[in-house]
Amino acid sequence: MPSTKDCCELSGHSHNVNLRQNQAGTVDTQARALSIKRKKVSDAVPELPFDIITEILSWLPVDSLLRFKCVCKKWRSLLLDYNFIAKHMVRASPLQLSHKKEWQPNKLIWTILSGANFKLISGVAGLLLEESLTSRVSRIRNFATHQVLYLPDAHGETSTVGFVFDSSTCECKAACFHWKQEGDTGNEVGFKVLSIGKDDQWRTLKLPKQNGKLFVARYFTATNEEGAAHAVEIIRDGQDFKLEVQSVDIWSECFTITTLPRGAFLDLKRVAIFRWNYYVAVADIVEESLNVLVLEDFKKHKWRKIIVPLKFLKDNPGLKDEIRPHQVWLNYLRLHNAVKKNILVYDMERKVIKVIKVTHTKSTEKIYEFRKPSLVTLKGMKNEY
Repeated sequence: MPSTKDCCELSGHSHNVNLRQNQAGTVDTQARALSIKRKKVSDAVPELPFDIITEILSWLPVDSLLRFKCVCKKWRSLLLDYNFIAKHMVRASPLQLSHKKEWQPNKLIWTILSGANFKLISGVAGLLLEESLTSRVSRIRNFATHQVLYLPDAHGETSTVGFVFDSSTCECKAACFHWKQEGDTGNEVGFKVLSIGKDDQWRTLKLPKQNGKLFVARYFTATNEEGAAHAVEIIRDGQDFKLEVQSVDIWSECFTITTLPRGAFLDLKRVAIFRWNYYVAVADIVEESLNVLVLEDFKKHKWRKIIVPLKFLKDNPGLKDEIRPHQVWLNYLRLHNAVKKNILVYDMERKVIKVIKVTHTKSTEKIYEFRKPSLVTLKGMKNEY
């Protein structure tokens, strides 16, 4: 027969069991009530159609969308979709980026520094192409997602890398000019291309014509707007000269050869070869005008003639033999004066000229630009930090 003490312990245990059961029942009742309440709310506010969710997300900043990748698989799949990335890129608000412009002493060029030990080459679709200041390393960086892809070494003698991007497929290819010594016969010249995410190494595309009797040669890396790289060569042709442009379409990797019309310029030894915005241009200063031929469609061998009046030469005719056109960007013509060591920036619309003097010491200044961010992620990209 149980003792009084045992009876008290049994009574206490029974009380605790009943208490726990009552608490469990209360929690269960509260959970059911909450579930009913949620169901009522769900019935009152129907779930948004996914196309409406897509529309809302396409207006949000990149930082928010990167976090929303973790919401569910469906959202993650959407944020990686090429069509959504393209739509978001159109609607995204530009972000302000800061760089440093570094002037080299006694030189008519400057470098745009982008981050530590890298200089900015070009940018498209929220991606920046950068080149190391201390090595041959090039990389593509998404400044909004903080992801970066380092390109393999092109090896040999190569020029600055350029790249192109297809926003409909998120495909990307890089290209650079390449040359190597071929014994005593001269150089073998061409371009190297790299399909990002597909090629482990660069592939060489030789120029169709290996011209040996070169007088002048200029090589232009690929721009996304034109999608081509060019080798512009002035060649000795007996007692005369001719100018040929060997262009490679980066996407198809097919070459096209365009010849400058004979007689376009009186003396090809005097002409300057440069970029008119994204296109190859050939020009010479005649009296008080800059006469230009722009290769605006290399596939159709189409040249466009442009005459730029240089009114400032009227007051200073001696400048004509000192300056050479170097680049046109938008409405601004940049001319280099190697004699006086300065740069002339001529606003072709307003007819206003600005003189930039070259410094004798290295100097830097902070500059700002606005670029649209994107969600583009290339295969092989890793977090920058």
